[in-house]
Amino acid sequence: MSILERIDSPRDLDALSYDEVAELASECRAAIIDTITKRGGHLASNLGAVELTLAIHRVFRSPKDRLIWDTSNQTYTHKLVTGRREQFPSIRTPGGLSGFAEPSESEHDTLAAGHAGTGLSYALGVSIATQNEAGEPYVVAIVGDGALTSGTSYEALNNINHIDPNRLVVIFNDNGWSISENIGWLTRWRNRIMLDPKYQKFAGASQELLSHLPGGTKAWEVARKIKTSVEGLILPNTIWEELGFHYIGPVDGHNQQELEDALRVARDAAQDAPVVIHALTHKGHGYALAEENPSKFHQPGTPSASTGDVPRYTYSQVFAKTLIELMKHDDKIVAISAAMLEGTALIEVRKHFPDRVYDVGIAEEHAVIMAAGMAKAGLKPIVAIYSTFLQRSFDQIIHDVALQALPVTLCIDRAGLVGDDGKTHQGVYDIAYTRVVPNMIVSAPKDENELQHLLNTALQSGRPFAIRYPRGFGVGVPLDPVLQQVPIGKGEILRRGSDLTLFAYGSMVPPAMEAAEALASRDIDCGVINARFAKPLDVSLIEQAMKVAPRFVTLEEHLVSGGLGSAVLELAEQKQLDGAAIRVHAIPDQFIEHGPQAYQRAKFHLDSAGIVDRVLELYPELAQSQPRVQRRLVAQKETVTW
Repeated sequence: MSILERIDSPRDLDALSYDEVAELASECRAAIIDTITKRGGHLASNLGAVELTLAIHRVFRSPKDRLIWDTSNQTYTHKLVTGRREQFPSIRTPGGLSGFAEPSESEHDTLAAGHAGTGLSYALGVSIATQNEAGEPYVVAIVGDGALTSGTSYEALNNINHIDPNRLVVIFNDNGWSISENIGWLTRWRNRIMLDPKYQKFAGASQELLSHLPGGTKAWEVARKIKTSVEGLILPNTIWEELGFHYIGPVDGHNQQELEDALRVARDAAQDAPVVIHALTHKGHGYALAEENPSKFHQPGTPSASTGDVPRYTYSQVFAKTLIELMKHDDKIVAISAAMLEGTALIEVRKHFPDRVYDVGIAEEHAVIMAAGMAKAGLKPIVAIYSTFLQRSFDQIIHDVALQALPVTLCIDRAGLVGDDGKTHQGVYDIAYTRVVPNMIVSAPKDENELQHLLNTALQSGRPFAIRYPRGFGVGVPLDPVLQQVPIGKGEILRRGSDLTLFAYGSMVPPAMEAAEALASRDIDCGVINARFAKPLDVSLIEQAMKVAPRFVTLEEHLVSGGLGSAVLELAEQKQLDGAAIRVHAIPDQFIEHGPQAYQRAKFHLDSAGIVDRVLELYPELAQSQPRVQRRLVAQKETVTW
């Protein structure tokens, strides 16, 4: 029996020797590599956090002590040692484990998280609430993987300094290895002293003694400031101590004993003030392919265990290809990413235009404001961000872009159902939060060819413009060699029908066309319109369609609230459109669990078969046998034609 097979709870780790913990770390890595190369997921970041996770569980007492994982994409080892070992192969599959922390799975998961930069604020809130709780629980926040590029992290750090809570430990998982070699010996020397129990005992006794002497407290504070000032000349720790933290580190994040010694010191020191441990780790540690290319293995895909190849997403590729061509002919076009150069394919654009592509880190609000400033000064900025992350910039979209009527193009990647990343990453809110903003144009292409034309249109429009497109492969249509202008606010008739109209938006157009064919086989005459714009709507086309066919169904890969269907219903009320029975087909008002995109689309009846079923459910009279000639005679009572 392997050591991992003997671990059913964190307390099973306590009796292990350091040699056994090292073997367990190897077994955890093997389990993670074996599963993630089959299922997909965040491989590199998890391989870099194995020893750190084991050390945390050996020193602290979860679930009494609350563990807050910022972003929580590095929790695979945590899942393996908290009773979910046997379920681990199900990760990121329907009904299986989430790829992120999930309280419904285990009492050891304090909260569900998937966005970076939230951990410190959560930790402070939990710490405040548990200051007087029986048992004096610790709150341990594990941050890293870019979380400290998020402005919310610094807001939290500033507030932690003000509140000064006890029993709060922050672990900075620094996988950038930014400490330069020429000061490495100094940090190692300092750590040997700082982690020595004799030093800790001496420091504590000295402070206690001075506190009882006249002027002793002031003398201790002066001594502490002198110590900090001297260290600040040669070591990069003063920012933490200026923020009120007791700083420990840097420590080797793959040295089990050093990690545990640091955590024990932190646990004791946190009785009096918040503590930060600076742990240096390597992304992909123990797996050569991931160590050589950590960013590739950070992206959640399904890499090959031998080559690391991950399928690329055609919509993102077409976006990048089109942008490169546009930038060749217009030097005012610039692009901005928020720590997603590879995911949005801007990494390819940067190869051609390194001085015109900006990665601002996990700072979506800043990205949008910076784009607004660029636009104000005459540039044509594109902000390429996943739908789930752009929602952080809602105020900036309103106040800094639309209110100023500035020509910023929002390229909203991963819009709609995103699959295995689950409920924290679904892109099912963006139609609502962009459509509600005055001055904003909101669009979605029916395929990858239309994407390139919409991008060209947006950059020529001189207006705030949003383009949403899905994760995954395009339809496979050929790309026009010459870019065109798409008439803003105009839809497209793809198929004419007298029984009903499917008003489809973006990714729903291809399954709508397939559904129309299936309905035709049932002798139901179904029209299909490519809506193309959720704002402004093509009012004349909608009015015309409602006069031709007595039934009108909106289709969108978005929550039912606030999306395209809501826009059409608002229009119908304003215009008093009563020529057709309008129905909205979208995702129900709920959070969406992880699973393949195809599974999710089928679950919510957004594939072609589901659309057919939904149409027959909404209009049961269509399912009844009725001769085609009779229905055509009924339809001919209307004189309006397409």
